[in-house]
Amino acid sequence: MDSLNFKNMIKEFSNKRPLLLSLNTDQKAAEEMITDVEKYYDIKLPKQYKEFVKDYGGGYFGFIVVFSCDHNGMFYIKDNVAKNWIYEKNFIPIIDLETGDFWGFEIKKGICQKTVGFYSHEEDEIQESAMDFFDVLIKYGFKSTI
Repeated sequence: MDSLNFKNMIKEFSNKRPLLLSLNTDQKAAEEMITDVEKYYDIKLPKQYKEFVKDYGGGYFGFIVVFSCDHNGMFYIKDNVAKNWIYEKNFIPIIDLETGDFWGFEIKKGICQKTVGFYSHEEDEIQESAMDFFDVLIKYGFKSTI
């Protein structure tokens, strides 16, 4: 899904269910905040995630939590995701389903892949998917209510 379609779907959803998008969020990210996170984890974050945190920040997004780049925020990724876990799994969780499971990005040679993967805590494994970040935000954040 491209950025314009994503934004249009968010606008449509916010008109239908405005309270669901009014839950706690962290501030929108400036480029320096994103760069700080990339340097901390020694990775290159994907374009769609960067666009999202610049436009929306992070935090509660419908029925899910998206980790932010806001060092003063409740959902700051560096406070929620340990470096050693990322290096061990070659995976950075970005979307917390608050069940112990995460959606995020596999990391290959320091670069996050464009499609998202699913980390299952019960199996302690990452499952590939064909969805991109915006697709997952719509499907799980809004539980396909649009």
